[in-house]
Amino acid sequence: MFDSKRKVTLYSIPTFSVREQMVLECRSCTQRFAVPPEMRQTFLDQVLTEPELLTRLRNASLARIGGDNGERTFYQTLQVDPAADPDVIEAAFRRLALKFHPDTSADPEAPLRMREIIEARECLADPDRRINYDRSIGIVRRTPGLRPEDI
Repeated sequence: MFDSKRKVTLYSIPTFSVREQMVLECRSCTQRFAVPPEMRQTFLDQVLTEPELLTRLRNASLARIGGDNGERTFYQTLQVDPAADPDVIEAAFRRLALKFHPDTSADPEAPLRMREIIEARECLADPDRRINYDRSIGIVRRTPGLRPEDI
């Protein structure tokens, strides 16, 4: 993977003649270009090593799910999977509401926890708000492909 501000992917292709060819691929038009020999070392100096790539991916995923700042996602608040159906979200809300309702819980944190639970349910129960929220935390929902019986 090549660290760049442009949307270009760099990869090496081992060939049978025991040599390596460096190729740039444009992410917008998907065309591929060979890296000139005089620029090869410049690109090699900027290619991420495997540990660097793993560190960046780990940090990005932690930031996306709120691991860096200690905040929980709405899914974590309601203790449900991001792919959960609305019925599952509603059941989780009811279970947690019974547990953390300020009138029935002796926990001093119960009112704060109940506000978090209500906020999470309000967002995840509304399909439009849920889609926007999912995008904000990095979850991309893809539409299912067509099946033969759909045609």
